[in-house]
This record gives sequence, C-alpha cells and structure tokens, in this order.
Amino acid sequence: MWNQQLFELFTTMIPQAFIVILLFFTLTDIKIEKKSYILFSIILAFLTFLIRPYVNFGVHSVIMLFTLIVIAVKWGKVNIISSVIYGIVTFIVAYFCEWITFFVLEITKFDMNQLNTNSQIRAIVGFIPLCIFLSVSLIIYYIKSKLKEKKVN
Repeated sequence: MWNQQLFELFTTMIPQAFIVILLFFTLTDIKIEKKSYILFSIILAFLTFLIRPYVNFGVHSVIMLFTLIVIAVKWGKVNIISSVIYGIVTFIVAYFCEWITFFVLEITKFDMNQLNTNSQIRAIVGFIPLCIFLSVSLIIYYIKSKLKEKKVN
C-alpha cells in the first residue's frame, strides 16, 4: 500500500475520476450534465483517496466499480447488467492504458522502486496513462455523439 499524498488527489485521482465518469457515462448513454458530472467525479476521487491506503491493491477498483454501478442504476436509470458490463469495460480501458505505461517504463529500464517511494515521480508517471485514457475516452465520446446525430437525422 502506498503512502499517498494529498497532492496526488489533485494530480491523478481527480483527473482519473473525471475520465472514468466520462467514459462510463458515454458507454451507458447517461446524459453528461455539468453539475452531476463534476459531483460524481469528485465523489469517486475522494472515495478512492479515502479507501486506497486501507485496502489491498485492486480492491479499491472493485469499490469504484460498485459505486459506478450504483450511480448508473439509481441516478442514471440504467439497466444493472449494462452498467456492470460497461463499468468493467471502463476499467479494462483504464488498466490497458496503465499497462502501456508500465510496458514503456520496463523497456526504458525505469527504476520501479521510485514509484513506491517518491509521490512526485508517481504523479508524473501517472500523467501518461491519464493522457492515453482521456484520448480513448474522448474518441469514444465523439464517435457515439456522431452516431447519435446520424440516427436523429
């Protein structure tokens, strides 16, 4: 378990929560309203920040997934099966982006121990998968938006 710093909440966790909510809302066809988008993203980030130090690696993702499902079913009125499937897809995309980053770090012989000991380096390295994840999420968002426009016309 990492000794996380408060600045990691703002440099990685909040941006990641915004991207997770963006992709999840896009996949489940929940209308993205500014107020609810910000609210759910910040709730997800703070929940992650609060539980991550106390649970084993990966358990926080299951809790985040459960939170997304509850948001989709209760607030977004989405079918529970769809929300589970799209929640899993969202996390697969996020983990794939992180895997790409770790693959590149491994190729470049980066000292992975620095990620455990230096939160600034962890935040800088964490920015790479965030950019990839944001790119993928925006591409999916714009593709779905264009498909909706064609259906309306």
